[in-house]
Amino acid sequence: SRLGTLKFSTSELTAPASNPFSTAFDNQESAPRNVAIDKDSAATMKLFAEDPFGGPKTVYYERGALGAGSYFFRCDIHTEMKGTLTVK
Repeated sequence: SRLGTLKFSTSELTAPASNPFSTAFDNQESAPRNVAIDKDSAATMKLFAEDPFGGPKTVYYERGALGAGSYFFRCDIHTEMKGTLTVK
């Protein structure tokens, strides 16, 4: 494992406000990972999460509509893997 260098390929995602959207997560490592969306970086109000999975494997996350704003995403297992989801 490359502990200390764990990160998503992007730290910025965008989605349309008030419309469902999907995100592809391509995990090329055997370690289990996921993508969780929280209201903010405190990660105390989870809005979406699926179970972690090991790779290599690609999973498509289907998400219902979110209101316009800035949200936080991360891996629940490797919390240093994180970023911002902008919904507009």
